[in-house]
Amino acid sequence: MAKFPHVGIVGAGISGLRCADILLQNGAKVTILEARDRIGGRIAQIDVGGRLFDLGANWIHGTEDNPIYELSVVTQTTTYDPDGRSLMFDPTGKQVDEATAAKISEWMWTMVDEGFEYSTNYKDVIPASRSLFDFFRERLETANLTPYEKNACLNYCKLWGAYIGEPVERQSLKFFHLEECIEGTNLFVASTYKDILDHISRPARQHADIRLNEPVIKIESGDRKSGERKPITVTTSNNRIYQFDELVVTCPLGWLKRNKSVFQPQLPPQLSSAIDHLSYGRLEKIYVNFPRAFWHVDQRANGKTAASEGAPTFTQFMQPSYVENPAGDASWHVDCVSMSVLPGPCAHPTLLFYIYGPCAEHVVSRIKDLDETSKEYHDFLSGFLQPFYSKLPGYDASSADCKPFAVRASKWQADPYAGNGSYTNFQVGLESGDKDIESLRLGIGPSRGVWFAGEHTAPFVGLGTTTGAYWSGERAADQICDVYNLGRLGMGERRDDSLPTGNGLLLRELKNGHLEPVSAVK
Repeated sequence: MAKFPHVGIVGAGISGLRCADILLQNGAKVTILEARDRIGGRIAQIDVGGRLFDLGANWIHGTEDNPIYELSVVTQTTTYDPDGRSLMFDPTGKQVDEATAAKISEWMWTMVDEGFEYSTNYKDVIPASRSLFDFFRERLETANLTPYEKNACLNYCKLWGAYIGEPVERQSLKFFHLEECIEGTNLFVASTYKDILDHISRPARQHADIRLNEPVIKIESGDRKSGERKPITVTTSNNRIYQFDELVVTCPLGWLKRNKSVFQPQLPPQLSSAIDHLSYGRLEKIYVNFPRAFWHVDQRANGKTAASEGAPTFTQFMQPSYVENPAGDASWHVDCVSMSVLPGPCAHPTLLFYIYGPCAEHVVSRIKDLDETSKEYHDFLSGFLQPFYSKLPGYDASSADCKPFAVRASKWQADPYAGNGSYTNFQVGLESGDKDIESLRLGIGPSRGVWFAGEHTAPFVGLGTTTGAYWSGERAADQICDVYNLGRLGMGERRDDSLPTGNGLLLRELKNGHLEPVSAVK
């Protein structure tokens, strides 16, 4: 008869909660050790001006065979398919005319497609030092564009930083093919992830033993090569000691990088190297609320303005030279999403700014120790954003409608339980990114009973996403169920990670000026 193990799970994010669900369904006893005073991990909501917004993930990446999308339907979560309308401002703060903006966008996303193809076909010979930006710049030399358009294209390429959390100069061309995505549309989660998280967490909340405020400081696991299943001993900062038959560690990659000494004996060299080699992003977001969505105007030739039928969803501020910063670096590309275009009651006069890399690091360093209700906090963020939102149509410095009354920013880089960053990416210098991910998936379960889950262990098509975290929890549970010969497994074992080749390339197509993901044809 199968033995029903007692499984410990470190972390109550999506991967840990989904892992618990599968294990519980198969008869295991589950204890979750969560460092925070809440569940959800990097899925969390904050109040900004009396409304709830997602502090972490905002998007569902793809709709085809995506369990997170399916859960959004089940939970009646409101999602939004952006229509792609956008504004673009050049480095001087001048709005780029519509025709030129379309030309720039088309060139850039065509190069993204070609970059995926090039990375897939030549991944074995591309130097680890070569970046995606190098690829863009080389292709631009032969492009049939004016000098102004070429310069604008280079600036617009900075947009990729908002996808990986780091400047495009850091994106590895060799492993660009790992930036896959699920087939279908990228959807903005308009009513927040709250109900999706509630649904995923319900089995664990009802049937698992969830211990909050229990940061793990030591994991001791013995050698099982002799066939003896030695227990795993876990110590928390509260001096509590737990013993488990198996342990699933769902801590983010950034946490693993800083806390490898927690594992005793030390991690095997291949696994330790994989943790060191993979990169971690610095993506942050800032919400700013206004009394009214003043940017909902049409600019008329006679100088008058009128209410428009809609407003652009996206705005890109390319390499702004009009923004002062301590480093004297003008390459702080900022992307903005208008929350006023969301459907029904989800529409708010709010702008969501995405910042990343050195820019995000600067902002977090200034606010991490401030009271979020303080005037100093509000004034700094409002002052930081003012050069950007003041470029939008309808802005009038003397109007009360154009003065923000609430501002909130994420600060994941200052959060040790978030790994002091955002999510996994593949940066220049990486030699074996695919093998590193596979090492993390294997963990040290077969030899020591310690398994890993989280977005950094997901199938390639789900890396860096909530879907990937969900799948990784299933996969870790499957691995344990297999060891104990338990009944029904989860879905993780059926995720196909074969890399696309030939015509099976991951492409991204332009839809009304906005990136739309299309998965690899396998």
